[in-house]
Amino acid sequence: MIYCIIGTRAQLIKMAPVVAEIEKNGWPFRFIHTGQHIVSMDDLRQDFGLTTPWEYLIRKTEAKTIFGSLGWLLKILFLTLFKAKKIIPNAVKERDIVLVHGDTFSTVIGALLGKLSGASVAHIESGLRSFNILNPFPEELNRLATFSLSDIAFCPGEWAVANLKSYKKIQVVNTHQNTLIDSLKIALQHVYCGNKPQIQEKYAVVSIHRFENIFNKSRLEFIINAVQNASAEFKITFVMHPVTENRLNKMGLLHDLSSNKNIELRPRVGYIKFVELLAQSSFVITDGGSNQEELAYLGKPALLMRKTSERPEGLGKNVVLSNYSAELTKKFLSEINYISRESSLRDLGKLSPTKIIIDSLEQYSS
Repeated sequence: MIYCIIGTRAQLIKMAPVVAEIEKNGWPFRFIHTGQHIVSMDDLRQDFGLTTPWEYLIRKTEAKTIFGSLGWLLKILFLTLFKAKKIIPNAVKERDIVLVHGDTFSTVIGALLGKLSGASVAHIESGLRSFNILNPFPEELNRLATFSLSDIAFCPGEWAVANLKSYKKIQVVNTHQNTLIDSLKIALQHVYCGNKPQIQEKYAVVSIHRFENIFNKSRLEFIINAVQNASAEFKITFVMHPVTENRLNKMGLLHDLSSNKNIELRPRVGYIKFVELLAQSSFVITDGGSNQEELAYLGKPALLMRKTSERPEGLGKNVVLSNYSAELTKKFLSEINYISRESSLRDLGKLSPTKIIIDSLEQYSS
């Protein structure tokens, strides 16, 4: 039996091609949702045509505050520690495998569930490191915890493989790229339909959601100031994550954004619609690691609102780390037209990280 345990939008987007192949092959499979994100998760399932129903560990309204997230975490930890063998009964390490993804609290919960139930734990997007405990926080800690619980590591490249060299008990598989490349290719088939979309008007996309930004007053104010400055020259589409919207409202920043005629506040959308937004944009301001990869593949200029990144895609080319520097941010906005827009999609050709993972999982399919 194969179990996939996820809880966030980014995890679902990157795991969708793997889940789709498992469903296509008809392997015994359970799709377990931790309840970390709720909003628009079913929209994403529809985008990728996934049919296996969710099995919720906790089903609730998505938390928009630190206390709400802490409450969810305490409940899910209790379930994990005391009911793991009920959630995943009769697990045998040589026969059952738990798939987890990335660097969220749901990643650690899934790995812990797998370990406590006796199944093998396979970590997809493993080996990524920033080597800075506080940036990003808590993602770097989540990765280290998941490494220690994993039996198999699917690493998106040689750099990630090298980062696991001290974990002698982990079976390492190099997928060469992240499964996001397969997700993006699926979305672009719908977006392009054989024709590259034409930009009707210059606009930028903004997407901010990371803990270290939205719960840090000075950083969030810096980001919003940068967005306001960019809106003097560009139309802005600001994609609102529920937790980000809640924080902006509490800080009194939401009104200023909504009253700016050059800024459109838009709720989160499905993946295909989001990729369409990115594909037709002039540039992007984001703090998302997945966005960094997507924009590197698409060749879109991106200002990454972080001090460090755990992944190399696009850095030194089209992706600029802001380091929360007003000077770097101003330089990025003034040099948009000179930043590389070379897409790496063509170079990746027929490479499919999903196929490498599925081939490795085949032994667990009976």
